[in-house]
Amino acid sequence: MKTSCGGEFNSNPHYHYEQNFCGVTESFEKKFIKTQEEILREFEKDTQADWIAGSLPDGWYSKIKADTLQEKNVIAQKILLLFRAAIKHLKPYGVNKGKRDYKQNKHDLENKRIKEASVHLTKGLRHFGVLPETNSIRIKKLKVKGQYLKRGYLINERGQNPTLEKLFLKLFKKRNSFSYEYNNNGVLAETAHGLFLTKNINSEYISKFYWGDAKVGYLTSEYATLPKHISPIVKFKNTYENIEEFKTDFFEKTGIKLDEIIEAGINPGISHPNKQFEPTTKEALIIEYLQTILRENGLHHMDLHNFNAIIGSTKEGKPIVKIVDIGGIVEN
Repeated sequence: MKTSCGGEFNSNPHYHYEQNFCGVTESFEKKFIKTQEEILREFEKDTQADWIAGSLPDGWYSKIKADTLQEKNVIAQKILLLFRAAIKHLKPYGVNKGKRDYKQNKHDLENKRIKEASVHLTKGLRHFGVLPETNSIRIKKLKVKGQYLKRGYLINERGQNPTLEKLFLKLFKKRNSFSYEYNNNGVLAETAHGLFLTKNINSEYISKFYWGDAKVGYLTSEYATLPKHISPIVKFKNTYENIEEFKTDFFEKTGIKLDEIIEAGINPGISHPNKQFEPTTKEALIIEYLQTILRENGLHHMDLHNFNAIIGSTKEGKPIVKIVDIGGIVEN
């Protein structure tokens, strides 16, 4: 039975029985909210959320040590605030821009603060029982770029038999967010839309989204590990002996069965009179297939890049295509 909202128990609006939600999180999960103004309104209505929407990954939440469900929910909220403090600390304060060696000093100080923030998270998560004393949390700066992205980080557990889900943390730039494009981009839109996707579209081809903090300007999602020995860019041959040979190659390089592509109404290529098979471009096959998944749910991605091919792997280490950047998703 779902716990109702309100009263003392609502000290954490995100975590109730088996991580059922109420407040701003539930609003985002129930409906695809089109405008930034509406998203802001949902945050403002749920004052106890403190501009945080979403939840810890199930693996993290399940490890919280608490005597009662209420206590566990309160601790879960404290962990989200623990992250807020750690991410705010990453900014390299105190660097003199007027000095000649500004860039080097900024780089050194940022690395120092990443280490300090990692220690801060490690101590807090050990205290709350999420992390064993033998293990630690590491924040790693990633080489990622984006128009709205300030920095990307990997947050993962290190030590003996790590079990916590890896997190991709996307820190957004602080910009004038009152333009039309912020209805679909930035921390507000991507938090709301990411939670909607995770709740309503059960697809292995879309990364899970966990929580966003609009006050600090970041969100967290599933970290897509690159498969070993596989290029992140899919490369098909110009021609194959036949479509069966292409089916095999396509599955090995993408993790998608070509029959799924065909069933979605996408033409896989042309069989020539000499019986050789010429595949459709990878962009037309992969990107259009991902758009088909969104289209079935009344959505469309306006910014799916053609080079977004293999960006993840299954638990077995096989390649798999995933949508990881949802900035630009709109409702049809």
